[in-house]
Amino acid sequence: MPNSFFQFKEFIIHQDRCAMKVSTDSCLFGAWVASIQKNPKNVLDIGGGTGLLTLMLAQKSNARFDCVEIENECFEQLKANINDSKWKNECSIFNADIKNFNPEKKYDIIISNPPFYENQLNSTSDKINLARHHSGLLLADLFDVVERLLTEEGKFFILLPAIRRSECIEKASLLNFFPEYIVDVKQTNKHPIFRSMFCFTKISRQTTVNEIVIKDTDGNYADTFVSLLKDYYFSL
Repeated sequence: MPNSFFQFKEFIIHQDRCAMKVSTDSCLFGAWVASIQKNPKNVLDIGGGTGLLTLMLAQKSNARFDCVEIENECFEQLKANINDSKWKNECSIFNADIKNFNPEKKYDIIISNPPFYENQLNSTSDKINLARHHSGLLLADLFDVVERLLTEEGKFFILLPAIRRSECIEKASLLNFFPEYIVDVKQTNKHPIFRSMFCFTKISRQTTVNEIVIKDTDGNYADTFVSLLKDYYFSL
């Protein structure tokens, strides 16, 4: 059973009220985004969950954050995690459906760790369906929202299972989004790719494709993983 909280160096994530818990790949995603963001002013976290991504980016920037979460219990935990952090004054939290979210500004960074699966068997838990499956938010819907809320020079970061890599690029291209970075993630060099991390922009640029391995052949965290997570994990 997952721990009810996850202690990072500069903040704590309580997660007992959220269906989707802190995971290694979501931590890697947050650290990767934080490592390449360029002094953003306004950041939008779509499907804020526990607040993990918002707090990881807040630790590395002076931006203002809007964090949107549709599921009620998870929203309450998100609000508590943000309000218990040193960045509570830089964050605004919204209990809303992102498709109906109409702020008066646009964002230079949008981040999302969205529902992973479409057209697959759902859980019997409504909370898990909202968090893990397509209930309420298809990938095409997500890109529609991002097209509306992202600045012309902004960046959209998204984490998905590797099996949805081609689908994601195809859906993005329909709205003239271009992959600036793609990072494929493996557990070890002996394992297949299981996650893909993307950075999309509205400006066509050459795509940089990289690979990150979480652990080396000795079972230790690999060097790239350590360099990204060392400011967050106590164990590094």
